[in-house]
Amino acid sequence: MEPIEIPVATFAMKLVMVPAALFIAGFVLWWGIPKLLLYLRIVAGRAPRKPGTRTIHLVLGFGIYMLVFAPALIAVLILLSMTTTPPSIVSAEGVAGGGGFLSARKTIRWDEVIRVDCSWNRNHRVNSLRVVAASKRIELSGGDDLTDIRDLIWSKVPRHAGRPCSVPFGSATGL
Repeated sequence: MEPIEIPVATFAMKLVMVPAALFIAGFVLWWGIPKLLLYLRIVAGRAPRKPGTRTIHLVLGFGIYMLVFAPALIAVLILLSMTTTPPSIVSAEGVAGGGGFLSARKTIRWDEVIRVDCSWNRNHRVNSLRVVAASKRIELSGGDDLTDIRDLIWSKVPRHAGRPCSVPFGSATGL
């Protein structure tokens, strides 16, 4: 069996997500860094406080800045994950996935598989698979139809491991 590669995201998804993540991170940093620098000067005593500003306001301000910079951090983590994670591999030995900046590469052999979960969209196309072993889990997605991959995986694992696909946020299930 030839190994099958499943990318983290299709080229079309990357074409949309990379600029979006860069825009979000850039905008938040462009808007927030000057304000954060002023805040830090006030906290350090290098700039005067506005009248009526108490210490509790400065402490709460730190929490506000954490919330302001959270979208930029999330966008950068998504960007790093999409650009550094190698494709998942389905081969005769099993499934390998992950690896990259944010996670370690995991391999699950076919005899280790406990469960295979899948979800499909409303058009009954499989859009994600989850191969589960005792202490590991590998997610397969990428934006393409994974019906053929699901059928291949189901043919390699024990019969009880295959589960009917589910529709996220829906009640319909089926094979």
